[in-house]
Amino acid sequence: MAQKKYTWFFVLGIGLKNTFIKAYSWALTIFIALNVLLLYYFLLIQKTTWVAFWQSNTAFYSWSQIVLSIVNALLIGASIAMLFEVIKEKKKTSKTSYLQTFASLLFSAAATGCSVCSAFLLPLLGIAASLTALPFGGLEVKLLSALLLIYTIYEYAKITSGLCKMPKEKVISFEKSQIEFKINKETLPQLLPLVFLIIFIAIVYTLPRLPKTWRLQTQRKIMPTTTDIKQTQSAGIFAQINPPEGYEMKTKYNYIGPQMLEMGVIDLEKFKQTYEKSGQPLTAEQLNILTKGSNKKIRITSDNSYFLLNFFWAFGLANKTKILEEGDMVKYGEGQVGNFASTGGWSLTKSGDSMEYYSKRAIVPLTKEQEDLVNKVASGVYRPCCGNSTAFPDCNHGMALLGIFEVMASQGATESEMFQAGKYINSYWFPSTAFDTALYFKNKDGVEFKNIDPKVYLSKDIFSAFGAQTVKKWLIDKGIQEKPPAQGGGCGV
Repeated sequence: MAQKKYTWFFVLGIGLKNTFIKAYSWALTIFIALNVLLLYYFLLIQKTTWVAFWQSNTAFYSWSQIVLSIVNALLIGASIAMLFEVIKEKKKTSKTSYLQTFASLLFSAAATGCSVCSAFLLPLLGIAASLTALPFGGLEVKLLSALLLIYTIYEYAKITSGLCKMPKEKVISFEKSQIEFKINKETLPQLLPLVFLIIFIAIVYTLPRLPKTWRLQTQRKIMPTTTDIKQTQSAGIFAQINPPEGYEMKTKYNYIGPQMLEMGVIDLEKFKQTYEKSGQPLTAEQLNILTKGSNKKIRITSDNSYFLLNFFWAFGLANKTKILEEGDMVKYGEGQVGNFASTGGWSLTKSGDSMEYYSKRAIVPLTKEQEDLVNKVASGVYRPCCGNSTAFPDCNHGMALLGIFEVMASQGATESEMFQAGKYINSYWFPSTAFDTALYFKNKDGVEFKNIDPKVYLSKDIFSAFGAQTVKKWLIDKGIQEKPPAQGGGCGV
């Protein structure tokens, strides 16, 4: 007699009912789900902070990450509970179903984090170490993981429901110490889980190669307001970290601007339009720096920090250097260097392809000694947005500061001068983190901002994402701050 046909929805419902009628299945699901969520949180704080996560990303992206993380965690818990029931009843299931559960956990965990920061597990999967490699900042991976888990649960439900006839023959069997493959009408459906798993993995690896026009806006365009600043800091400390007169380097612009326009790494019209749309149109001086060059010394102020960030981002990207060709960008990019925030995120080029200009020309030639100096200083300067050193410029701040260090070295700056410049430049780009850090040293060691050793100030233990979190915690624990101040500055144009 032919076996009765059931809808997949009915089979799934009966399978879930037979599993979760038992209290221990609920307990196991909740226990696993909570541990998965703890894993997600641990991976998140490896590269950013909880506060930075909320303040750097859009509300839609942040809540989507959280909701999909909870959904994935519950589905992983449910799939393992059902798998446990299958094993307990000594019933057979496809080993591919086990792989689906594990793959979903791995990819979902890898896509956890801040869209502007480096994801902790992505390099292990062969994807560039930034969620900007993915059009929707990792949300699509979590959604696909959830769908794969639902299918996995359905495969388990076919067994736990008792409604589906289990095949007697296996695709792969071991007889007389030999592997035997059986592909026929009965065994062919057993390959479906493997097919779905392969499709899932193929889609994930295809996502970073989709057109940039498909990408979701995941970052907030945040600049700290005067009101925000007054609420969290004293005028005295803020005047030290962001002096109104600015911070001037001995280094000059020279003809960097015209060379970048000529080679196309900056499209002048796109550049101008970006600033007009932001409500900060380029000044006559800034236009001259771009179009004619300037023999003026570089001075960063609150008014021009945004201009310098994008100007030197383009320069850092285009200037030929071994740091870009042989350093961490290549090491961790693993063939996907163009998908970092600092590369794929630079959209103001003539051609529209930022990688066409990557380490393209010695706009400012460096000797071996100068390049070694840049690498030494850059390796010791960290930033709170991505948590990496400037020698790994995977976001705009890192690439821009690398560019400034290259120009400084080419004009004879010393190591101490470059560290000092980095101290002030990063303080203008990350004023909230700088304020926290200045407040930390003043209260902990009695040291004013101007007297803080730049190497210590910019170190991994202090000014990286991890360091900034440690500093905030110390301030809160001591009752100096009730809550962390807002983190300013996203890693986009």
